[in-house]
Amino acid sequence: MNFATLWRVIWPERGPLFVVVGGIVSLAGDFASFLANIASPQILVWPAVGLAGLLSWFCLGQVSKVPAGAEAAAQEQAIQCRECDAFRVMLFASVGVVLLLLAGQGTTATERIGTQLGMIQEDVSAIREDATAIRDVTSSGELVRNPRSAEEFFRNAWIHNMIRRDADQSWASIQELYRRHTPNKMDAAELYINAGRSYLPREQLLNQMIETGRERRDASMLVVAARNVDANDQARALYAEALALDPELPFAHWDPMRVQLVAMDPTANAEQHLAQYQGVVAGLQSFLDVASRKPVASYFYIPQHQADYETLVRGQLDTYRGTVANWQRVVDMRRR
Repeated sequence: MNFATLWRVIWPERGPLFVVVGGIVSLAGDFASFLANIASPQILVWPAVGLAGLLSWFCLGQVSKVPAGAEAAAQEQAIQCRECDAFRVMLFASVGVVLLLLAGQGTTATERIGTQLGMIQEDVSAIREDATAIRDVTSSGELVRNPRSAEEFFRNAWIHNMIRRDADQSWASIQELYRRHTPNKMDAAELYINAGRSYLPREQLLNQMIETGRERRDASMLVVAARNVDANDQARALYAEALALDPELPFAHWDPMRVQLVAMDPTANAEQHLAQYQGVVAGLQSFLDVASRKPVASYFYIPQHQADYETLVRGQLDTYRGTVANWQRVVDMRRR
């Protein structure tokens, strides 16, 4: 097999066609390497070169079967076999891959050219992380467009009140919550009274809360109303109503946020002081007993914004147990 025949194997009459096809294959491989985010695009060269070498072995095997002195037509027919056609495609594809790697300077040419033209961002994952972080921040202040559940109405009321400072919409949303649902959540009732202070006189607002709590059978609403009324007797009656509605509500057993419950009558004697502090201890213990059966956090839409009531009550309980012990000693000394 002479040199002219070997050259005809590489560059037949349809040589430009094989260059075009090989170039398309190399471009497709380069683009696929970019999409697949291959760490070392150089590995694309070795499959192309390997296939070209393997196909050249088959092609030259077919051509070598033609005698050296054979007619030109027979030699031309030999170099037009399928193996030779595939060899030429992979040969020019290998050359194309090498040229593209040189153009990309170690990366895919698609990525480098796209980056220089400003069409491809180099660090898509970093952008995705930034976008996710921004989304996490902004989503906490997004309103529910068509609220249906109690949680959605509360979310809108809370966002209007705490983030957007829109008192009108906050008051409208929290009222709509109680018109449609019975949330029985302490922070919902607290938001109701906080939003309503700008629109109703105090007494009218408390009366409306009491009426709503009774109508909707919402124990938390009655507890928050009881927390804010003036007289202890009225507060105790409201706590008793709330307890009848929901025996599992710890604040109906004892409300650590109503400080008036531990206020002492200065004219009371030692026995009366002892009895009153014993009642405080019993109430605090009842709170903890109920809280051990059902988490206090379950009575809040946003418990992470609330105090640790169980720890607070345990601290108060230790204090008032000591107070009970002191008054017990005073009573015992008087009885001697």
